[in-house]
Amino acid sequence: MKIVVFLNRDLEANIAYNLLKSELLNHSVRIYYSDTVGSSENKPSDLVKLEYYEKGFVYNELTTFINKNKIENSFEFFDDNFKSFPIEKCANVNSVEFINEMKNLNPDLFISIRFGKIFKDEIIQVPKKGLLNLHSAVLPDYRGIMGTLHAIKEGNSEIGCTLHTIPNSGIDTGEIIEIAKLKVNRKKSLFWNIVQLYPVGTELVIKHLRILEQNSAVKTKKQNLGEGTYFSIPAKSDFENIENLGMEIISVKDYQEVLSNFILKNLSELEKDQLTKFIKLSW
Repeated sequence: MKIVVFLNRDLEANIAYNLLKSELLNHSVRIYYSDTVGSSENKPSDLVKLEYYEKGFVYNELTTFINKNKIENSFEFFDDNFKSFPIEKCANVNSVEFINEMKNLNPDLFISIRFGKIFKDEIIQVPKKGLLNLHSAVLPDYRGIMGTLHAIKEGNSEIGCTLHTIPNSGIDTGEIIEIAKLKVNRKKSLFWNIVQLYPVGTELVIKHLRILEQNSAVKTKKQNLGEGTYFSIPAKSDFENIENLGMEIISVKDYQEVLSNFILKNLSELEKDQLTKFIKLSW
């Protein structure tokens, strides 16, 4: 199939791409990315720190660390060395120019994971098999930004991610294809819990990508839009509520574990120690 994948240039989307990569190599793929989600103004300090370790540290400090220490690594970063598929920044997914470009490409499917722009009706109509989005929270309960934070804040024992359609410009209001759930690990940070959703989420994407490849219909279920809540950028109090539950927002230990499990999988114990010290220098 001819597939266009829309991602955000951050750690979670980069992990999701690498988990999907072997499947995507069976198709003709183009990748477009955003580098922001929501407004950059008035963000609480916890969110600024979280975003730094999702973006700035990954694409600057971490890649420098890898190169300086000559660490062998198969993880494909969204940087100048990215080679598997054509990739470029998408400044305006709804522009006439981009829509015409997509119409000329004539794609079968759009896949969106953490993409920071809202798709409007005209671009949504372009792919023959529709537009799928992986949302990192359970729908219809938690629409919008960082639903997992709110699920944990409200005392849920489980968190999840939802694969759903995007039939129109409504935010997280499409028909649900499938939901994957995990137990909240309250001994780990909010960041760690969010990252764990992407392996199970990408499994959903692969499962239904294979169904669509066989020209079979994906079964969906309409959301009850009278249920659930839409959340915008979290406030300082939202992060304080997480910390009041005894959970860190992000920690050196959890961050190092995520990097070792998903990016730098074959580090020696010495290299792990070096990585931990390197992270601490920026903390």
